[in-house]
Amino acid sequence: MALFAMLFPGQGAQYVGMLSSFFLKKNNIFKNTFEEASDCIHDDLFKLVQEGPGIKLNKSHYTQVAILTASVSIYRFWNDKSGRIPSLMSGHSLGEYSALVCSNSIKFSDALKIVFFRGKLMEETTINRPSLMQAIIGLNKKLVKNACLIASKKKNSILGKYKLS
Repeated sequence: MALFAMLFPGQGAQYVGMLSSFFLKKNNIFKNTFEEASDCIHDDLFKLVQEGPGIKLNKSHYTQVAILTASVSIYRFWNDKSGRIPSLMSGHSLGEYSALVCSNSIKFSDALKIVFFRGKLMEETTINRPSLMQAIIGLNKKLVKNACLIASKKKNSILGKYKLS
């Protein structure tokens, strides 16, 4: 039999209304998992995910618990439906915590506390420090370098000191 892996998403996969089709079916797995998370963070995570506001959902500490809770809910649902047990689990950034929970390496409640705190720290580090991150795939390196130099508005940009290879 071929190996089967499960990969969990990171921050940025959240949106108001996510998982609504599962909630509409009154699936207790999703309801119970979101209630468990809500109790842990002392906020109604289900309401936030379903109704917003999006500005609150996009705050890192809420985003991170929402993605973790959604991932764990989906995995629990998968198991309930006798889904194939993955041989490997991994996650992109925040998704690593989902993989740890679903592989029984850490408790869900512990992961919720960690990612809620992690999100708060991430927010604090960006206060009064405007920042942006982009993924650049498949573009010519010289074009990317020139775009960064132009955007930085600095003749002696740090990118000018190093060769992109």
